[in-house]
Amino acid sequence: MGMQERWQRRQGELAAENEARDAEGLQRRDAVVEAAESPIVAAAADAFARGDGWFETEVDQRSTSGWSVYGAAAEDFGGPAPTRRAITRPGPGGASPRSDLLSRIEDEGWSLHTAQYVYVHLSEESRPNGLLSKDRVAVKGKIVGLYLFRRAR
Repeated sequence: MGMQERWQRRQGELAAENEARDAEGLQRRDAVVEAAESPIVAAAADAFARGDGWFETEVDQRSTSGWSVYGAAAEDFGGPAPTRRAITRPGPGGASPRSDLLSRIEDEGWSLHTAQYVYVHLSEESRPNGLLSKDRVAVKGKIVGLYLFRRAR
């Protein structure tokens, strides 16, 4: 077997390993998303069954934290929000959970009426002697989505 054949075989092995690792990561991500979203979807279904006319929910979108010499928050977006993740295709073992939370709520009989996003300040810590004798400030907070749904049917 020549060098080129060995190289091509190794590239195929590496591609297969990467695909397997990506599939495992996607399954773990789907499990986390499903665990976070299922209680919200269940609450929407319960509110619809009770005959409520409106349903409101709050969903954490992103968190921010970091040090800034200017007193403002340095942003550290840990990862994409669950509602912004691409929809996954069903795997061989069954359907993957849909990560589009708003659509899942609308499937329960609701129609999105209003969506707003707010920054919630959680904490602040300062250190003296930053750049140019300014205080360094660490600000932590999160962005929360506030969603109001109206009964659709």
